[in-house]
Amino acid sequence: MPPEPSPPSRWTEIADKLDAMSAAPTSEQIQVSNRLGITLRGDLPAPVAAVVIRDRLSSAIFQGTGRAADIPEALTELEEELGIEASAQLVTNTRDEVSAWFAARYMQMTARGLRALMPEPGDVVAGHIGAVERRVISSISDDGHINFKGRPAARSWPNHLVSIARVGTADHATAVQQVDATLRNSANYARASFGNFSPLDSHALENDVPASESIRALEELLESGERLEQPFQNLLTRNPALLASLVIGSWKTYVIPQPRLGAEHVPDFLVLGFNSLGPHWVTVEIEAARHPILTQRGRLSGATTHAIQQVQDWREWLTQNVAYAQTEHHLHGLTNRAPGLVIIGRDTPSSSREPARSQSQEGAGIAVRSWDWLLRIAQARARDPLSASEFAVGNLADPFNPGAHDAPTDRSAIGGAADDELEELDIDDLFGS
Repeated sequence: MPPEPSPPSRWTEIADKLDAMSAAPTSEQIQVSNRLGITLRGDLPAPVAAVVIRDRLSSAIFQGTGRAADIPEALTELEEELGIEASAQLVTNTRDEVSAWFAARYMQMTARGLRALMPEPGDVVAGHIGAVERRVISSISDDGHINFKGRPAARSWPNHLVSIARVGTADHATAVQQVDATLRNSANYARASFGNFSPLDSHALENDVPASESIRALEELLESGERLEQPFQNLLTRNPALLASLVIGSWKTYVIPQPRLGAEHVPDFLVLGFNSLGPHWVTVEIEAARHPILTQRGRLSGATTHAIQQVQDWREWLTQNVAYAQTEHHLHGLTNRAPGLVIIGRDTPSSSREPARSQSQEGAGIAVRSWDWLLRIAQARARDPLSASEFAVGNLADPFNPGAHDAPTDRSAIGGAADDELEELDIDDLFGS
């Protein structure tokens, strides 16, 4: 017994339906027109036939006739684009009919797009010239619209799409993973709840005000001239509240030392502040206090450049592995847009700042601060538990998309006065605007 033929794909059914409606009246329209004694041309597209029937009934249903109109140049151009030789001929000479002719021509365009794309749910598609980023198809609407999975919700007409990877092909899984990573990295996590972060409870601070002894320990380490990085790592790991002022954690603050995620790129610390605007992460890289931020010639030192590159490498890892970080390690809301912070060296004269501006075009969203700066904001938090650093306030807005969140410009809006900071080095300033 021969196998039964597989049913036609949904895109085929929709394309056939659109072709039929753009070429002739529907059977129901023909039945209605015959009963009403209305003559319909057999080559009238269904949208136009609907206008003709309604126009013939206008007096009976107390509906005025539409505004007069001629065939616009735009319709002629659309027909030329589609290669249609039999151009539209108006029956009612109304604006409604002109719109109906446009609808019929676009049906033809959509049907052609479906036949060219042959879309199936699960396929990865993209725009012809990048107007539509890569997305995964979830369904096809009756009008031919291609609907995409994930958020933000989006859809597109098939004639503007090209196939990237079809279901069942060797590269399909990789393409889907890339789409998922892109959507996760660009998502808004403002509606996240505490439940998302319960696996991180062991890293939540019981008290985000640094103890006086921890501040003294940092002072002692700096004044001792310690030349290695590890003692600084150990100090912050034992006293995580020293990093609390890096974020606005009005609901809860988390400090995670050296999270072991990727095999190569491991940040020294991840700091999370959870507040009414959602989760806000900061990636922290530290270098020993003996390293200068700038060289004597005003350029970024090798150690500073190395630390900045570590932040960039970590972001690059997140670009491809954000789903792994969020689901397997419960770092919900962490994306490659998380601001970075490099803590290195001691305070340097502000006169060295200007020559460093032109050293690089990269580093957006990465700030460089001295260990003295960290000590000052920790002292400010100890004096006023509601104080927050300007670094934290500035990061309430997405550093890669200013205005993505409405960060308060008045420090009183979040509680606490501005910290008395000395000269700061910000990579946005160092690298120019």
